[in-house]
Amino acid sequence: MELTFIGYAQIAIGILIIIAGNMRHALMFLMVAALFNGSAAILLPALGGSSIPPIQFALIFVFLRILMPGSTAIADLPEAFKANRMLALFSLYGIATAFTLPRIFAGSVNVYPMQFIASADLFATVPLEPTSQNLTAAFYLLGSLLSAIAVWIACRRREAAGTMVGTLIAMAWVHAILGLVGVAIRGTSADAMFELFRNSAYVQMDDAVGGFVRIRGIFPESSAYATLGFVLFVANSEMWYRSIRSVGTGLATLVMGTVLFFSTSSTAYLGLAIYGLFFALRTFILPGAANFAKAKTAFAAMALIIFLSALLFMVAPALVEGVVDVVKRMTIEKSSSDSGMQRLFWAQQGWDLFRHSYGLGVGPGSFRSSSIFFAMLGSMGVIGILSFLSYLIAVFQPWRRSSWTGSAVAAENLGGALGCAALLSLIPSAINSPTAVPGVIFVILASASLALRPFDLARRTDPLRRAELPVSTTMAAQ
Repeated sequence: MELTFIGYAQIAIGILIIIAGNMRHALMFLMVAALFNGSAAILLPALGGSSIPPIQFALIFVFLRILMPGSTAIADLPEAFKANRMLALFSLYGIATAFTLPRIFAGSVNVYPMQFIASADLFATVPLEPTSQNLTAAFYLLGSLLSAIAVWIACRRREAAGTMVGTLIAMAWVHAILGLVGVAIRGTSADAMFELFRNSAYVQMDDAVGGFVRIRGIFPESSAYATLGFVLFVANSEMWYRSIRSVGTGLATLVMGTVLFFSTSSTAYLGLAIYGLFFALRTFILPGAANFAKAKTAFAAMALIIFLSALLFMVAPALVEGVVDVVKRMTIEKSSSDSGMQRLFWAQQGWDLFRHSYGLGVGPGSFRSSSIFFAMLGSMGVIGILSFLSYLIAVFQPWRRSSWTGSAVAAENLGGALGCAALLSLIPSAINSPTAVPGVIFVILASASLALRPFDLARRTDPLRRAELPVSTTMAAQ
């Protein structure tokens, strides 16, 4: 085990939070760590080159803050577990099967493993067997559950709502700026600073498409950068739609969306297209729940972007051919490329393993997929997929008005925005996740939504629901 400079920095900040901080600081510490998901806080060469990302390492200090003597947060642990019980079932079942199922089905089927195979054959496979990646997947599942519990506890404190909103705004700006700076310094000596943060075991992909430099910030490749960027974009967009700090969330949405548009990532393009479709359908199919003032602003902003893009192409016609080529290569031609066919093969593995295991799965970390849902099918079977879908329903609560539009109750307003964002944040994972483990940033949004807008009917009269959040944090829905 080897601590990186990021790990040492987290130790210093974590100790400071334990000694002099509160749950609001712990929540901010955990969320900001997601900006370094392409980095490693601890390197584990003995486990096949695995590493512990900063957001998982931050959990240690968050729970030390919760469990420290005299902390009132300890009393909330049972309720936090209960609120996230379906995620607990999903995670605990996944942890158990990560150690048992690969042994039960060992040698009975061939799989493409989590670690890339050094072969010219894109569809090369090896016999299924227990590996260090099963341990890694179990560790990440435990981290997801612990993150949900910690965030729920933090968000039951009124001051944490303002921290949640402000941190999501700041994260969008930082992520967007890092992406643009990474492009500006590419190929220069200053790029060595960004390389320091690309210290994980992930494959580094510093490439360009059609002469355009791909935006990846401090992440190892563009798709990972776009995945986090899309989550931050959707979270800020849904808060803006519900008039939660409209200026701050609106600007963050615009900046992050623009960077995603120029990222040349197929993940970003598909995510933006699906979210745009969702936004339009919500406006026209559910007019009673639509915020038409915000919808008109959004459509006007999109029209302005299209108009400015047309002017740019008129000034520089050569850009048109380049942009069209990039869009075609990252969307239409993607499915017929070697990479696209290999990803389709990985996704098919999930369904094949689901059938081979008679609905049990073969354990998280046993094979590589290209979709979180197919990975769940093949890894955790019926129990895994049903428990996760149940958790999604508990988070989104589609029967509640606050899931679709603003609410006059401040806690429900923010809870609805975060619940909707949590659901939509799975769009990138549905098309590029190699494992069944949901991202911690999804868990943060989902658990915060449950804390602010409890699923249980009996809890809807709790004081936090009736209380108005600070004016600086949220405004009543229009």
